[in-house]
This record gives sequence, C-alpha cells and structure tokens, in this order.
Amino acid sequence: MFMHRSFRPSVLFLLVTALLAPLPGCDRHTEAPPPIIVVTPEPVRGVIAQTAFDRFVSGAWVGIEVLVSNRGVLDITVDWTSDETWMYVYFGDTPCDAAALIGETCPFLIRSETKDPRPRILYTDVLEPATYILYLYNVPRVPFTEVGSDVTEAVSIQLGLTVGYDPLAAGSDGDPVQLGQPMVLSPPRL
Repeated sequence: MFMHRSFRPSVLFLLVTALLAPLPGCDRHTEAPPPIIVVTPEPVRGVIAQTAFDRFVSGAWVGIEVLVSNRGVLDITVDWTSDETWMYVYFGDTPCDAAALIGETCPFLIRSETKDPRPRILYTDVLEPATYILYLYNVPRVPFTEVGSDVTEAVSIQLGLTVGYDPLAAGSDGDPVQLGQPMVLSPPRL
C-alpha cells in the first residue's frame, strides 16, 4: 500500500505533462515568437499660417517667407477675387531677386503657371524644417492674346502642415511631433 501512494503522484504528473505538451507555447523549440506590432499615430494636419492682402496689381510679384518648423508636407491654398486673373504660384527654398524672377532663373520646388483652378491648392514633398519662400505673380494682360488680365487683386493664403510619427524628428522618448501655434503672416509691402 505504501508503494501505491507514491505511485499515484507520479502517474498524475505524467498525465498532466502528456495533456499539456500539445498546447501552444509549451514547446518553445518548434514555434517562432509572435510578431511585435508597433502602432504609430495617424498623420496630423494643422494650419500654420494665414494672411490676406489687397492692391496686388497686375504685373507685380510678391514673395512671402514661410517658416516650416517641423518635418512634414506643406499644403498651400491661394485664392483671389476675379475669375479673369491669371495668378502664377511658386514655392522654393532660395531667395530670388526681381532679375531672377523676371528672367525665370529662380530655382523653384513647385511651379503653377496656369489660370485655373481658383483657388489654387498645391502640395509639397516632405520638407525639412527651414525657411521657404512663396512667390505670387499677377500676370499682366499680354496684347493680342488671351493671357493675363488688368485686374488689381485681393489675395488670401492659408498654409497647412501635415506631420506624422517620425523617429528622427520626435523627441528621444519617441513622442510624436507636435505642431506649433498658427501665426498670421504680415501682408507684403506693395
């Protein structure tokens, strides 16, 4: 009888081991560990600047500095009052003088040289933090063609920045990039 009692726990141990062996996770040598899933925040868009001005005569250029303080994609919305106006919109990272603008030698990242659509909405590639320049040209009427107008314009501009999780731009603790406060750009001097 003494042997019977010591035999019972051994049989119970073997029975439990045999039942648990086929369960997942019990045999660590045959299965790969489960994948690690990293969840990142969705991209966030915020308005970073807006301005409006009037008395923008045909044949004039306007350049407005744009400070981009976070890595992201910039969207530029330019609107004006008259459907007759030909508004050319340019965006770049190089300051250009009047000679470079008129001589078409200024290196732009974006060029939109068309009459329509109005409003004009442009998107950049991913930009690094830096100072950029938005240029507008109110195209004057070209004689004997259908190009340009003699309209003095009122213009409104809105700039949005879309940022997402970027480990290079985020803080050392891995927090997502935060947008700064919107600012109003000063109207250009005409």
